[in-house]
Amino acid sequence: MIINPDILRKETIALLKQIDAQIDEVKTAANARGLRPEQMRDSSGSWVMSPLLLAKAQAHASLVLLQSRK
Repeated sequence: MIINPDILRKETIALLKQIDAQIDEVKTAANARGLRPEQMRDSSGSWVMSPLLLAKAQAHASLVLLQSRK
């Protein structure tokens, strides 16, 4: 499989869309419980939004790096 910057950009944008969809699901679940998304915790007590926000930040950072290589 050949990987080039254009393929990485396309895959990263698709990943961002998936992350945004997951964030929307958390927002919907939080709203149904009368909470803000930032207040949601999973069954082990971990914050639900933190890994999603981290993934989103990393994907954005990847896009910046791919843009700066031109």
